[in-house]
Amino acid sequence: MFFTVRNLSNRTSQVVNYAYVQYRLLSSTTKTKGLPRLIKAIQGSSKDQLADDHLHMLEDHRYGEDSWFVSSTPKAETMGVADGVGGWRRLGIDSGLFAQELMTNCCEFAEQPQYDGSDPRQLLIDSFDQMKKMSDKVCGSSTACLVTLHRRDCTLHSANLGDSGFMVLRNGKVLHRSDEQLHGFNTPYQLTVAPEPGMDCILCDSPQQAVTTHINVQQGDLVLLATDGLFDNVPESMLIRHLQPLHGETRMEHLQHAVNRLVDMAKTLSLSNTFQSPFALKAKANNMNYGVGGKPDDITVILASVDVPDKD
Repeated sequence: MFFTVRNLSNRTSQVVNYAYVQYRLLSSTTKTKGLPRLIKAIQGSSKDQLADDHLHMLEDHRYGEDSWFVSSTPKAETMGVADGVGGWRRLGIDSGLFAQELMTNCCEFAEQPQYDGSDPRQLLIDSFDQMKKMSDKVCGSSTACLVTLHRRDCTLHSANLGDSGFMVLRNGKVLHRSDEQLHGFNTPYQLTVAPEPGMDCILCDSPQQAVTTHINVQQGDLVLLATDGLFDNVPESMLIRHLQPLHGETRMEHLQHAVNRLVDMAKTLSLSNTFQSPFALKAKANNMNYGVGGKPDDITVILASVDVPDKD
């Protein structure tokens, strides 16, 4: 198969130049009395970008081939991440641009007055359809994970295609974790716009295949949304231990500090030659000769705390 997400020959021992950038985004500016909101913090790291590109990465909402967005309206809070498929580099195509365009479209549709956050899969469908109709099309592939808060009834909805994902924690315990969608080891479901029609060597899944969920959330719950650069390198037990003290935390600076540490942890473990990473364990379970160590990758993390203001 032509396209897999990562080339296993790129071992952890290889020297990787990281650009590590910090980005802060304040909580919802739409603080409507009595309606829940998400207080968000964003951080990421690219395995390829140089430090001189920090500002460019911030402006473009990109960390390497990852992209992300957040949106807040009176009806909904919306967050999304997309992980561009690296195999396109063989054809000189930057899948990070594809992921960026997909997230930009999602953000634009999420900010339409009629969107209430109850159907993120339709948001993904509309955004991908728009990409396919572009006269100057952006080619490539990416995974996508969207999480939305329907503010009126404090319900969290999701649509996930591929191996990015999210977790919801309550009182320091996992309330929900999304499942991966894989064709095979290290080959996730992905949305694709090919440079030429009929390229049968390319995986092209449908946004209608995205797995959807809905969960009632409450004051103090935490939502962790990330690309596989986090989940492939940091075990769930370490994520829980790191996030447990943050239950009920609504101070932006504390959430930002926590997400900064998460990305730093994931980056460090991705470069380890000895750590038994989740990716290494999955490789072993699939009879792949990967050994031990982390998986160098782009990392994008959005951490959000549910805040339900008093109605009085």
